[in-house]
Amino acid sequence: MEDKFYLHQFYKVPKFNDNMQENHLYLKVYTYLNSLPYVEDSDFANLFSSSNSTDINLILDENRTIIDEFLGARVHWTIENREEKSPVKSLVMKIRKNDKRRILAPYLQHIHQAFDEIEQKRKELRLFVNVENEQRRNGRWRSTQFMHPATMDTIVMDADLKTRIKSDLENFMKSRQYYHRLGRVWKRSYLLYGPAGTGKSTFISAIAKFMSYDIYEINLHNVQNDADLKYLLLQTTGRSLLVIEDLDRYLAEKSTAVSPSGILNFMDGIFSCCGEERLMVFTMNSKENIDTCILRPGRIDVHINFPLCDFTAFKSLASSHLGLKDHKLFPQVEEVFQTGASLSPAEIGEIMITNRGSPSRALKTVITALQSDLAGRVGMRLGGSGSGRVGDELEGSGKMGQHGIHPMREIKNLYGFLRTKSGRKTGIDKSEVDMNEKEKSGPIHEN
Repeated sequence: MEDKFYLHQFYKVPKFNDNMQENHLYLKVYTYLNSLPYVEDSDFANLFSSSNSTDINLILDENRTIIDEFLGARVHWTIENREEKSPVKSLVMKIRKNDKRRILAPYLQHIHQAFDEIEQKRKELRLFVNVENEQRRNGRWRSTQFMHPATMDTIVMDADLKTRIKSDLENFMKSRQYYHRLGRVWKRSYLLYGPAGTGKSTFISAIAKFMSYDIYEINLHNVQNDADLKYLLLQTTGRSLLVIEDLDRYLAEKSTAVSPSGILNFMDGIFSCCGEERLMVFTMNSKENIDTCILRPGRIDVHINFPLCDFTAFKSLASSHLGLKDHKLFPQVEEVFQTGASLSPAEIGEIMITNRGSPSRALKTVITALQSDLAGRVGMRLGGSGSGRVGDELEGSGKMGQHGIHPMREIKNLYGFLRTKSGRKTGIDKSEVDMNEKEKSGPIHEN
């Protein structure tokens, strides 16, 4: 019916020209077509896998038609051979003549952009680190292949928060013209803050995988001065993550090579426009004592809190690490969380990994660790020599603690809890790790 009532225009994209030179447009169109969901819905397609990859690719079969939609118009694509036994192939595009003027040029531009995005995701990611001054004969950066397994799907985070972050990142990748229209550099800055072991570094890895961006991790202790930091920035590339970890600790040091003003210029000075489509990511244990000029909009666009583990995060960790959706010990774990006890996701994750052969033993060990944490923090706040973690002490005598619980109330909660639960005691190997594949992330705040 469509062929009968509409006039169509046909365009052929040959794989080679008359001199048997490769047509680059063919590769771009072919790659784009095989990325469309329509291929998955096709009644016939080919499956391929390379020798050095476990990925299985779905490839359009010859003489099959793919229908694409663009700006309300339908575009038909077919792979055909020039001759039956000839390996020379062509892609044939069919569109309505009424739609040709309106969509042809923007549609081809859309294919170019989609191909660039696909190639960006396919590339091998690299991790760059800046070296000390005496090692700079071969350049300021050393790199290695980045193979961290964390992804946005594997990290433990509130589902709504994760969706909002992914949406923000996707919008950024598509916003070049928008940023240019505003007269702004095409970059975005994130602050990840929270105690050690809450998953900040793992989250950076997940962002890099999601965006297919290389990582440039800047060690400020290997930077000579403010000017050296600027020149270091000049040698980074676009489509990358520029990462400075533990910025709060560096700023707290009395004698540092890079001044606070040098860091501010790094964040949004003239030299920050030397490349585009970049994310700047800073991590801190706490932002309470940080100068507001560093945290202002334009220098830090998005704030994401990474808190210690609560019961909701614990259930996610139990599901991913132990395969548990529920367990008879869950109510007991929830009860000890309600007393104010807490551990980092890395600590709880390590307990579960160590005891993964026995989920019950893992949960009992978590309970014992939480009890020990609560007792230690209460002891520290009362001037004792408890075993609580550094950084969780009370900020001042008589003040509320970091978790919003008064010390005397903690004592009562702990006493009542231990009275009823003291019968269970198990050993614990509570090791501190820097990164864990499963973590809990707190609210996102965008200035």
